[in-house]
Amino acid sequence: MTTVAKQVETGAAGSVVPAVEFTGLVKDFGVNRVLDDVSVAFRSGSIHALLGANGSGKSTLIKVLAGYHDATAGALRVHGEDVAMPLSPHQLHALGIRFVHQDLGLVESMSVADNLALTAGFEVRGPAIDWRAQHRAARRDLASVGLHDIDTTALIQDLGPVQRTLVAMARALRGLDPDRGVLVLDEPTARLPHAQVEQLLERCRLLRDGGIALVYVSHRLDEVFAMADRLTVLRNGRVVFDDAVAATDPDRLADLITGVTAHASPAERRSMAALTAAAGDVPRLSVSGLSGKRTSGASFDVADGEILAVTGLIGSGRSELGRLIFGEQRATAGEVRLDGELVERSSPASSVTRGIGYVPQDRAQGGVASMTLVENLTQPRLRSFVRRGALSGALRRRAAQQAIVTMDVQPPHPTKLLRELSGGNQQKVILAKWLDLPLRLLILDEPTYGVDIGARRRILDSVRERAHGSGLSVLLIDSDIDVVAEYADRVLVMRSGAIVQELTGDAVTPDRIAAASYAID
Repeated sequence: MTTVAKQVETGAAGSVVPAVEFTGLVKDFGVNRVLDDVSVAFRSGSIHALLGANGSGKSTLIKVLAGYHDATAGALRVHGEDVAMPLSPHQLHALGIRFVHQDLGLVESMSVADNLALTAGFEVRGPAIDWRAQHRAARRDLASVGLHDIDTTALIQDLGPVQRTLVAMARALRGLDPDRGVLVLDEPTARLPHAQVEQLLERCRLLRDGGIALVYVSHRLDEVFAMADRLTVLRNGRVVFDDAVAATDPDRLADLITGVTAHASPAERRSMAALTAAAGDVPRLSVSGLSGKRTSGASFDVADGEILAVTGLIGSGRSELGRLIFGEQRATAGEVRLDGELVERSSPASSVTRGIGYVPQDRAQGGVASMTLVENLTQPRLRSFVRRGALSGALRRRAAQQAIVTMDVQPPHPTKLLRELSGGNQQKVILAKWLDLPLRLLILDEPTYGVDIGARRRILDSVRERAHGSGLSVLLIDSDIDVVAEYADRVLVMRSGAIVQELTGDAVTPDRIAAASYAID
């Protein structure tokens, strides 16, 4: 343990002034109490993990600290000084409090270098911007998060979600005062491959050893145990655990987050019937020589009721594969067959008509944030709710309510707008919309990105139940090798746009998947 960390531990009784401390924090939204008497302290020279299921209140707590929400009651101290809430952006910067939110706050029409300069300012020579120096500074910032091969003149809108996250992280790290800095990271590694995750974790450790207080929000429990000194768990707006990481273990922590006490192993939960699904005569999906901008010559089959996972590192082409099959992106070569029938002139509309569903990795593309849950859940099959030439609102509400109960959407109010739900509950709604259709194939691209462990189980268990119970074929495109190892019947690994390895049976393990992804023998 570092000297700073030791001082923090010995100061737990009060000898070390916390960098940030909430006392008796309460936040109400109308009649709903989202935070209920929350007291928590984040100390300098410590990595403090903040955990909880979607809707637990952790995002609201972060937004109170960021000044986005005002508190209903409670006190805030920063470095021992009372601070009135809400904090202004100027106050936050002056106090050395920085954030990387799930909503990254990047300007998509601006370049990477410009975005990195928004907080720290541009490099100048006299009255003019020194662009050469500016791009050198941008490359240094990007290197701090392990991103060495990105063009700093590229527009943010042309980057993938992972690259955008890394740019936002690099911008937040720039210029933090190690003596009084507070860095809040909200799910920063959700889309990072393991090599870059470790780079980030190591960077966080160095910042901690330099005296910075890090507040680390994550759904990945392995990261918490790999780097955090202390953790706080929120459930239903209240603190249910606040102690050193050494005081708990992964199983107990999962229980605290979800309130569930029974955990079956992946082997016990895997359906043996699905493992033999590929033996059918005619595959549900047959892909032959499929190529796109990055994908080259992909060929594989998906059987009736099978969950086939496609995984790989950033730039492997895995996400493009889903877009090509669904018809969202035009293929340059190859063919796709559904139940033996050639799919011609594919488009999203024709794919839905054929019984193919698609959940993209960008949640904003999967649902309409400004529409209610009823509207989102019933939109794909409006014709089925027409009675006497008009849409039946009662039928739509009844169908939506059934889907909400099935997927345990919280809060369970059909008239809520989609944007008013937490990220995990939004994803449940988006998935429920597709599972309510008579699909033959469901393509899922990073379906549990930014989703807590409880919602993740609900989402993926629902998919597996539908696949193994009623024969829905699933193409699971995911970079989370733990999710892939637990839920896939078979795994394809991609590198540089090509499928390089297939893993089946006992070979479907995180270690084997990682080794194939990084070409480790």
